[in-house]
Amino acid sequence: MEIEKMKRKTIKRLKEIKSEQGLTIPKIMDLLEERGQFVSESTIKRVFADGSEEQSFRYQDSIAPIADVLMDIYGDTSSLEDADSLRHIIREKNKLIEFLMIKLDEKELDFDSRKTMYEERKNIYDSNIARLEQQIERKDALIERLLNAYLPADSLSVPE
Repeated sequence: MEIEKMKRKTIKRLKEIKSEQGLTIPKIMDLLEERGQFVSESTIKRVFADGSEEQSFRYQDSIAPIADVLMDIYGDTSSLEDADSLRHIIREKNKLIEFLMIKLDEKELDFDSRKTMYEERKNIYDSNIARLEQQIERKDALIERLLNAYLPADSLSVPE
């Protein structure tokens, strides 16, 4: 619940900053672009809409980039509340990074096990193909010997 409380406080603070600075949605989008970040215009409007504190947002994709940009406007004069919000953003990003690293390790292990399985199957298929090719060669040789034994040599030639 503490995280939800912090998210609500962050959204409220973002609204205050927007109001204090007289920022518009297009200006916020420009600030995001300058930082190399993107949040859609409709999402920004939803964040700053009345009652948005109670809505559910994908924090890392929606709130965090806006907070990074707007709270940095103050530079060193930001309030303790802003610093707490930024610390929270950093903690959330660190958690996300840790989670993604764990997922990456899991995916790598899964990939390695699947790769091993497919390599084993390939080896089995390759050996089956080699065995079948040997059988075909033996059968071709047997057919050739049978044809040579039972048919006269001149009947094997192609008619003109």
